[in-house]
Amino acid sequence: MKAMKKLVAGLMMFAVIFGVSFAGSAFAAGNEVKLIDSHIFTYKYGYVEFSGNIEVENLGYAKEVVVHYTTDNVQWHDINANYVGPTDATHEKWKFLISTSSFSTYHPELQNLTFIKFAIQYKVNGNIYWDNNGGADYNNVPYYMGTPSVILGKASVLNGYAELSNGTFSGTFYVKNLSPTKTVKVRYTTDNWATYQEGNATYYSNANPSGTVENWKFNFSVPGATEIKYALSLTANGQTYWDNNYGNNFVLN
Repeated sequence: MKAMKKLVAGLMMFAVIFGVSFAGSAFAAGNEVKLIDSHIFTYKYGYVEFSGNIEVENLGYAKEVVVHYTTDNVQWHDINANYVGPTDATHEKWKFLISTSSFSTYHPELQNLTFIKFAIQYKVNGNIYWDNNGGADYNNVPYYMGTPSVILGKASVLNGYAELSNGTFSGTFYVKNLSPTKTVKVRYTTDNWATYQEGNATYYSNANPSGTVENWKFNFSVPGATEIKYALSLTANGQTYWDNNYGNNFVLN
């Protein structure tokens, strides 16, 4: 009888130890899932918005992308991200967004927000992949009211806003503050790349309280232009990073 009890206990322990393997395996992400960017935006009447974009490797049709977050280091919450579209032949973009305000009962954890710590979970083919910022989790904190606080993950340079109006091509975008010495440029064409111009962007402000991301702006005269195609670059520490819309370039008309 004692031997039987020991056998049952041993089998139960085996099931506990290896149960995760039966359900699926968990991995720290390589390129399977990566944060692109995350924003916290605050405004009047207690409005708080937490949003961002994620890139995943398209490993299967059925998949789930979840943002796991805490605002107090005690209780954790989950947001399901939504599919946006392909970024290239093998990757997809997913987006998440939640908000609250003084008039809302949704997401009370965002009220009186001082920080958000989060990681990203990607479930596909019975496996679970994580992007937890190398084990440190991602952290974002509110900035000035009416000004988004932006952190960048995979992206080192990220398009923001641009317009073509009355012969002027202007806009803003985000760059990681990888070095105090950096070159930030806009490469653009008005004739579908038969020729192109390259101009320097100008530092505008920090994009979050810690200064890990910066806002840069540009303004170029393009008289008579009806369409602009462009890409953005950051050169720092001897390396150049691009945001060229996954090889498609950005288009304004």
